[in-house]
Amino acid sequence: MRRLPLIRIGLAFALSPLLIAFIASLFQGGSIWNETGAGASLWYFFFTLPVGFLIILIGLIALIIRRVRKRDIT
Repeated sequence: MRRLPLIRIGLAFALSPLLIAFIASLFQGGSIWNETGAGASLWYFFFTLPVGFLIILIGLIALIIRRVRKRDIT
């Protein structure tokens, strides 16, 4: 079974408020760029961007370590 890379998970987590805002604006109507309704979900970027980029950074470090170890074995 193949694992889902941390880089993709971090990117999806970091950009999830934008996707939520787009989907919510389809049902509620109106603009996603105002601070009511769907636009309010964009404020979640203050939490998801730093955490998402931290997950991406951890994934990149794990990828580099994995490749260095693989190269040392062969």
